[in-house]
Formats: sequence, C-alpha cells, structure tokens
Amino acid sequence: MTASPPAWFATALATPAEEGSAQVEGARIRYRAWGERGAPGAVLVHGTAAHARWWDHVGPQLAAGMRVVALDLSGHGDSDRREQYGLDRWAGEVVAVAADGGISGAPVIIGHSLGGNVAMRAAALHGAALAGIAVIDSPTYEAPPEAQDTVMGSLFGGERTYASREAALARFRQHENAGF
Repeated sequence: MTASPPAWFATALATPAEEGSAQVEGARIRYRAWGERGAPGAVLVHGTAAHARWWDHVGPQLAAGMRVVALDLSGHGDSDRREQYGLDRWAGEVVAVAADGGISGAPVIIGHSLGGNVAMRAAALHGAALAGIAVIDSPTYEAPPEAQDTVMGSLFGGERTYASREAALARFRQHENAGF
C-alpha cells in the first residue's frame, strides 16, 4: 500500500505557477513564479543538474505576501545553453530574473547546493541590490586562490592532470601541508 502525500505537499504542487523568461547576455533564462507581481520577494536557485521545478513544493508556500521566482540557470532545465558557464554569469542571471519576474525592491536569494554558491557570488557582485541570501547545503571553505581555481576548474570543465603519480602526490601533499 502506498501512502498518500501530505496535504501541504499536494496543495503546493497543485498551485499553478506563472511562467516567464528573461534575456540575459544573449540567452533566454526561463523561470516560474508565485505570488503577487510587484511584491517584495525571493529568488530560488537550484543545485547542479537540477531546474526550477525542484522548488514547486516550496515556492507556493513562501508566496503568501511575497513574489517568489524560481529560475532555470543557463545550461539547466528549459533555459538556453551557453558556450561557457560560471558563477559570475549565473549571479547576473539571478539578479535579472528577480527584476523581470516582478519582485519589487531588493530580493532575497535562496540557493541550494550549487545555487548557494551562486547566491554567495550574487552577494559579492550585487550585494547592495539584495536584501539578503540564504545558503542551503552548499560546500563552502576558505582556500588559497590557486586551490579555488582548481575546484572551480573541476566544476566547470577543466580538470588538473599530472605527468606522473609522483607529481600528483607531491601536489596533494603540498596542499595538505598548506592546511586545507
């Protein structure tokens, strides 16, 4: 016997979303929205390999007195694909969708996993235009800039390779001794 979903969940999924899109740096960025256009609000940012519909059970519940917009980052869901991706570009998409999606004033950016990293980057680049951010289950750490470049390279297509096993181990031990 299969249990029925909780009423709040079924109600949230049955709530219709307004569909829209914004043009950002030559790409169509799709979004879903709930609540009154022109109200203060929040932008929901999904994680890696996800899309706006991952928020369909959350968005309607946050929309009481707010405008809530969930976007498909470029390269995800129904948004256009690009030649290159990065946190700066995705942060720009989030800010543009907040305005196009009908949020009045400075939005709160709520990001899960990769979306949390996008939210943090949006705060770094557009902090004065934001009411705040919430970061959910996102990897964060302090590391030297070279290590951050390595991590971002592996996330966005470039992986570090080494001429030999010994060279890789030496590099690992160098970072291990640096304290991260």
